[in-house]
Amino acid sequence: MIPYYFFFGFLFFISFYDLIKTDIKFSKKIEDLLYIILWLVLIFFIGFRYKMANDWYNYEGLVRNIEPLNQVLWGNAPVFHSTKGVEFGFMVLCSFINLFFSSSVVALQALTAIVSIFCYSVLISVTKKETIIPHKFIFLSIFISLTMFREFDVLRQSIALYMFLISIKYFNNSFFKYSLINIVGSFFHISALIFIPFYFVFKIKFHRLFILALLIMYMLSMVIHFSFVTALTDRLSNYFPELIFVQKLYKTTVMGEPSSSISSVGLVYVIFLVLLFFNYRKIDFDNYKIRLFINVFLVFILINVLFSDAKEVADRFSYYFYIGLAFVFVYVIQFIRKDIVIPYLFLIMGFPIIRFSRIMANPEAASVNLPYRNYFFITPDDDTKILINWKEKNEK
Repeated sequence: MIPYYFFFGFLFFISFYDLIKTDIKFSKKIEDLLYIILWLVLIFFIGFRYKMANDWYNYEGLVRNIEPLNQVLWGNAPVFHSTKGVEFGFMVLCSFINLFFSSSVVALQALTAIVSIFCYSVLISVTKKETIIPHKFIFLSIFISLTMFREFDVLRQSIALYMFLISIKYFNNSFFKYSLINIVGSFFHISALIFIPFYFVFKIKFHRLFILALLIMYMLSMVIHFSFVTALTDRLSNYFPELIFVQKLYKTTVMGEPSSSISSVGLVYVIFLVLLFFNYRKIDFDNYKIRLFINVFLVFILINVLFSDAKEVADRFSYYFYIGLAFVFVYVIQFIRKDIVIPYLFLIMGFPIIRFSRIMANPEAASVNLPYRNYFFITPDDDTKILINWKEKNEK
């Protein structure tokens, strides 16, 4: 637990600096230095994590069994035509890494580090350049805390997400370039293609009544699980029997999330919707970037409503839209009464710890995330313990 608390303590520190930086001399130079330090911390702590969470086992098997680069490129390898859902771009990346590392363990670690270097380089670069994002270090801290444990499990989907962040540069300017970048992202995870039709959703100026309706629906979903997914899979399973298994899988609770939908986090989302509703006329929706990020948040809420009976679907799908949630965290500060701004800021700076505690309260999540392990500090006995924990969790 201690390494996690050090990590979140660092996020708290840079967030606190974000509040007082106007009173500090040479704040711009300090800020630039903190960006560099943050990048290094992320690569060390997340990029060099060692067999954390659940999917490391599958990725290690993929790296071990991937065909040579020339076979993958020319489509001669069986995996190229497989139905395992491994996208072409990711296979190329794995094969390329195997050119330099013969051990699957080291190759997996190199893959994890390379993906993290790409992702967090994009995240920090985009954040620094986006002038509409206030309190950038708080924004980064919130976003990282929201996505970190999902990114412990996914590599392909994380590449797709950060390709989307790159494409934001061309939003409202070039649909072709925006789409092309997300098509490249789909070479690593096919779900990245959803960002192409969502281009038109992100451009909409939603009416105030839509926000109110979404607020009511979300509050209802906290106590009444809508059965959209269940009803759909029940109907389609008559024609596609394999959906029966999918339905059972998606009805399970997300790792680390409590079975009840009523939570402090859910109430925070309600507060955000209330603030957006009552301050609707103050929001500069004519700024297409602000409209984009707020719409991403609204889509995030809509996903959690529509898939309230399928938490695994909601969690995997929501991962793509946490960037909007992190934006709203810092954007609504301007709408909060001055006498409660400081308590609110301390609350959101403590949000990473709150989320971490909720996740680790789940024994299954704790079994594959505790203790924290780093590639540079593993011992010969670690692999045996890790595999035992992984098997115990997945055989339940």
